[in-house]
Amino acid sequence: MRTGQRSTTRIALIVLGVLLALYIGNIGVGYYQTSRMQLSQLAPSQFTVFGFPARAMEERRWKIIITHEVPKVVEVLREAGFERPELGAEDQQNFKRVPIEEVVRTLPVVLTEQHIERVWVEERAAETLRAQGRYFVVHLQLSREGRARLWNYAREQIAQFRALGEKPRDERLLLMVGEQPWSAPVISAEVGSSWWLMSRFSMLQSSDVQIFPIYDEEIAETIAQGFENAKQKALAQEGVR
Repeated sequence: MRTGQRSTTRIALIVLGVLLALYIGNIGVGYYQTSRMQLSQLAPSQFTVFGFPARAMEERRWKIIITHEVPKVVEVLREAGFERPELGAEDQQNFKRVPIEEVVRTLPVVLTEQHIERVWVEERAAETLRAQGRYFVVHLQLSREGRARLWNYAREQIAQFRALGEKPRDERLLLMVGEQPWSAPVISAEVGSSWWLMSRFSMLQSSDVQIFPIYDEEIAETIAQGFENAKQKALAQEGVR
């Protein structure tokens, strides 16, 4: 009986080992192929994820403020402090709104709808006590090229060494549908690591970018619908060609 159990255990371990090797090999091949992609410069589209590199934007004195859950790019006066304002102070200061044309012309384009395979909205229960007991998450599932583009941007702009005592900055992206900003998710330094890119090839990874918390369901649905509209428009243009 014990011999049979040992044999079964050995077979199970061998099978698990083979599956693990195939899994790691698949991730490794995907990572190698993606990291060697030649990525051309992008132009803005109908559904665009812009980079908002903190150091460069601080030099311009540009920052993103969120009012009524909608982001705005503003310019801070030189004599005013650039640090993050206290909650509720955004509307009390006279920020200069940056024209959207200048925003589009200045910010680097990280992704467009052609690098996103799917967008969907998930509702979650709020984890802390708030007036609203729920919030929404917009998921972006990227293509292989989309992962490579996001990783390369993060590696160049975010995964940088800080000087001793230098405070971390809020590294953001800016999501725009047409010329309307709808979200400005904070992107963390871990996105610039090789492990982040490798983990994107895992079958356990549901999405590559999660934009949250969005408390207004209409905004979340507008983002998702904006992606669908942009995809359909892109397909129609390809059909004309």
